[in-house]
This record gives sequence, C-alpha cells and structure tokens, in this order.
Amino acid sequence: MANVLVTGGAGFVGSHVAEACLEAGDSVWVVDNLASGLVKDIPSGAAFCEGDIADAEFMRRLVAEARPAVIHHLAAQSSVTHSLAEPSLDARANVMGTLSVLEAARSMDAPPRIVYAATGGACYGDPEEEIVDESCPLAPASHYGMSKVAGERYLAFYGEHFGLSVVSLRLANVYGPRQRATLDAGVISIFAEKLMRGEALTLYGHGRAGRDYVYVKDVVEAFLTAGKGGADGGAYNIGTGVITEVEALLDILSRRMGKNPVSVERAPLRAGEVFRIGLDANAFQKKTGWRHSFSLEEGIAAFVESLEN
Repeated sequence: MANVLVTGGAGFVGSHVAEACLEAGDSVWVVDNLASGLVKDIPSGAAFCEGDIADAEFMRRLVAEARPAVIHHLAAQSSVTHSLAEPSLDARANVMGTLSVLEAARSMDAPPRIVYAATGGACYGDPEEEIVDESCPLAPASHYGMSKVAGERYLAFYGEHFGLSVVSLRLANVYGPRQRATLDAGVISIFAEKLMRGEALTLYGHGRAGRDYVYVKDVVEAFLTAGKGGADGGAYNIGTGVITEVEALLDILSRRMGKNPVSVERAPLRAGEVFRIGLDANAFQKKTGWRHSFSLEEGIAAFVESLEN
C-alpha cells in the first residue's frame, strides 16, 4: 500500500484515478479547489483537502502531511474557450499550479513520482499528419494548449535538473461517467444531455471535425501504470489512434440512447480548436504493455448505461 495524492481528484478523470488507487489498496489524498469538481464525485475513503494548488505554501504543507509516493497531477483549467477569454487565470492554474506541485515534491526527503495529465488534443495544433506520435512538433493553438505544454516542460526540467521521477501523459479526448455537460471539453456528455432534453445540437467544424476519443477507464489504467514506474521520464500519447468525425459520433450516441436530435446546426470551429487529430500511443504501449481496451462503440455503450443507473 502506498500514499497517493491526486490533484483535481474531485474532477472527471481525477475522481476515477482516485477511485482506482483506493481499489488497488492505496491510501489516497485528494486536493481540489472545487472550481469545476464536485465533492460528491470524490470516492469514499479518500482524504479530501480543499485548496488551490497554485498556493505554494499550501501545497508544501499538504505534501509534507500526506507524504505521497506518487502524485497524480490532474488539476487544471481545461477549457480552450475559457483560456482564450481569461489567459492569466489559465496560466495560474496550469503553469503556476504545476510549478507549485513540483516545488512541493522537491522539498521532500524522498520525492514522489509525478504523473502529469498533459494534453494530446491541444499540444500539436493542426498537424500535417492526422495521426501523430510524440515526434510531431508542438504547436498549440490556444492559451490552454500553451499552458499545458509549459507544465510538461517544467516537469521535464525538474526531472533532469533535480532528479524527480516524472512522466507526462498526453491525453486524447477522454469521455465516460461523471463527465459533466456544463463543461465545454466533453462533447459526448454535452450531446447526451441535449438529446435527453430534446434540445438543438451544434456540430462545430460543420460536423467534419475529427477527434480521438479514449474511454476514461483506459486513461485511468495508463495513470496507474505510469505511477508504478512503467515509463521513466518523457511525454507519451494516450489515445486510440482512431479519428471519429463529430457527426459520426453523434450518430453512435443517438443510436445507443434511442433518441434523435430535434435539430442539428453546423458551424465553424471555435477559436483555438483543432480540426482533426488522433494520437499514436505505440511508444507508451512498448514501454509498459498498456493498450486501450474500449472501442468507441463499447465506451459509449458503457457511458449510456451509467446515465440510466
């Protein structure tokens, strides 16, 4: 059994990571400022500390008390559109927050391993090749993408110069239970709620925008694998390598829910959004043996089932 700290553990992916660590027998601490996370999503058995990870002194005290062997760092401002509207708040959460976590870890006699939730959907921009591996140049098209890349670079710097054990996971578009429709990063949840309410839907990119959708349980498995030291240093894509256009995504979801949209509007991409991208995760697979186990059809079926329970 190990002590594990999950930043952003009241959020969508973070709550699933915290839950899986508890199921593995770990002692889990969750820190979250509840800007977007929900207390009800924190798994029973986890110790919860409400606070701002960008507060360096707060994080130092928390890490000293929790004494984690692993920090799963998922706390972030994750909205592309919000980052464009308020870039300073985005930088505070994603850059200063990450730096605060790293400094707190460095202050320990036995520093923890840090697994960082980086972005694969926003760090590469619109690449020439639609399916990219980690050799693709980084070209973020939003403040969010830039702030997450900065966090990734800080992680690499602390690994090289201070000897911290670090790894960055560049996540594709994660979906699954607990993803909230009120946040603009979860198109599947947004579509599902609008289908249930009989509201009009908007397909950005005129329905042809394509993304790599990876089910949350597969992402959680990647975090736990990385936390055990399965990949040393560096940044790794976590995705399926399959691009699905948003119109096809709506068709799958509509069929699974047995509901047709009342109306569909097609619109251009919003500022900062990428048109088409998929992630080649072969590097992480070769290092650790991890591979995604849910197809999009299977993942959406599990997501729809969670809505009915």
